[in-house]
Amino acid sequence: MQTNPQPERRPHPLERPPQPAPEATPGQPRQRVLLHIPSVRPVATYLLILLNVAIFAARAVSPQFDEQVFLWGANHPPDVLLNGEYYRLLTSMFLHASIYAPSGDLAPANFLHLFFNMYILYAVGASLERLFGHTRFLIVYLLGGLAGSILSTLLGSFNSYSVGASGAVFAILGAEFVYLYHHRRLLGEAGRARRQSLLLFGVINLLFGLASLAPGSAMRIDNWAHVGGLAGGMILSWFISPIMTLQAHPDHPGEFLGVDTNPLNRRYWIVSVYATVLVVLVFVGALLRR
Repeated sequence: MQTNPQPERRPHPLERPPQPAPEATPGQPRQRVLLHIPSVRPVATYLLILLNVAIFAARAVSPQFDEQVFLWGANHPPDVLLNGEYYRLLTSMFLHASIYAPSGDLAPANFLHLFFNMYILYAVGASLERLFGHTRFLIVYLLGGLAGSILSTLLGSFNSYSVGASGAVFAILGAEFVYLYHHRRLLGEAGRARRQSLLLFGVINLLFGLASLAPGSAMRIDNWAHVGGLAGGMILSWFISPIMTLQAHPDHPGEFLGVDTNPLNRRYWIVSVYATVLVVLVFVGALLRR
């Protein structure tokens, strides 16, 4: 019997970053290497923030109008699965806790729901969009957020109303974690520290979510939307996020250029499969409820 030797493992390009400059001799500065990574302005992030804030402000016109918008667009499983109002899976991502209390009085504290989601969207989304580009970023945000809405509909409280961009925000957090993992060799200690901070943030939010389940708790957190958005963002990013390899810069000797080895035009079929799975989950959920 003939056996073939195991082929030699070729390391991933990111596992072979440029060799560091030699140690400087005493009295001489250390040599620095300049890396150019293509990026875009985070226009989509700013537009999403503007849209969420504009909708919140428009609802503040009157308690009656606010209630009408909420009842029309909130994620409500009976309306989604029994009445076929599937648009709620998307519109609920752009609605937040009302500025009005049930009594009709102003409740400014409810503004915190919008504020925290938009702060995280700005803090994480702006940097992620610069690296992912507009299209990749919107795919993760919208389809990841839809995964959160769908999981909330299928596994959450059946008679509850759910609103908020939290599922989409968790999707971009998951996408950033995967991007950092893909480039763990290149980013080194800085990337590891950032991954740890993301994990800590996730654990804190999980604890808050569990606390909201305690009897008498005033908090109402849609844990399934968070879990679904996080999972959706990580799955999408695993397949469609840019993966940078380093090449010598053609115009600047001694400098390096980050080149994406995972272009999006080769991964649209993954996006199609992902979207199809979401549609199937909603269809199956509707059949089971009926």
